[in-house]
Amino acid sequence: MTKEEKQAKKLAKKEAKSEKKEAKAEKANAKYKAKAEKKHAKAYASFVKDTEKKNAKLQAKAQKDGKEFVPIAVPSVDEYQTKKEIKAEKATTKAYGKYVKKLEKKNAKAEKKCAKKGKPFVPVQIPTEEEFANSSTGNQNKAGKIILMIILLLLIWFLIYFIIMYVNTAYVAPVVEETTAAEESKTPAVYDLYSNPHEITTTPDYNVEDAKRFLKQTIHDNWSTIGYSSDVSNSAISFNNSVKTVNGADCYMFTCSGKQFAVAVKLSAVYYVNNGEYVPLSFANTEILFD
Repeated sequence: MTKEEKQAKKLAKKEAKSEKKEAKAEKANAKYKAKAEKKHAKAYASFVKDTEKKNAKLQAKAQKDGKEFVPIAVPSVDEYQTKKEIKAEKATTKAYGKYVKKLEKKNAKAEKKCAKKGKPFVPVQIPTEEEFANSSTGNQNKAGKIILMIILLLLIWFLIYFIIMYVNTAYVAPVVEETTAAEESKTPAVYDLYSNPHEITTTPDYNVEDAKRFLKQTIHDNWSTIGYSSDVSNSAISFNNSVKTVNGADCYMFTCSGKQFAVAVKLSAVYYVNNGEYVPLSFANTEILFD
């Protein structure tokens, strides 16, 4: 398919689409026009009926007064216009002028673009003012205006509601109780201070000498378990001038005959160091501690 054939096919497709759109618009216009004519005929019939009543009253009054009767003229149905229709016609004329200007600008821009690209130009058809008035284009903002009116009414209602609530809500000042002179002159009550009758039974922290005696007793009772060949409890026990935490308890660190020992500050436990581990010890009698 050549380039010209492709363009012709594309142009035909556009024309078919445009014709379909026009047919749809014509159908909608006919429906809208029929509805408008029905409404107009109803308004005209009401106008004629009211005018006939007025003319009858005016004629009776003119005969009574002996004056010439000049009836109110009744135009034909095509010439008659309601106030609403006159207002709508003016608004439609103004909107139609803007719409035509917009389409002409759009067509000019599209024509320039098509000429630059070497493509056929299919302008957007500009409807007559009657077609525009009968189409949905002339009434496209109707739904938007209704929604805007509903929102505006709601805002006004909320404003009135809050004004009424503000006016009807009275300010209540905080109540402050006054202190009388008699109350101020009263002597404040005197209460005894709390005292705990129970004795403190918390285990105390022992000094190094007490810990050393405790360790001496433990070595005396466990020398074979510790790994000594004989009882070395009478040997020199040296304090290492250090305190370490063993199993959550602060312990004095001692040395005796080549082995290290840890004695809890509260004398709750004794350990000897074996291959880097603290092994707990206990004693069996009290011949050293309480001799």
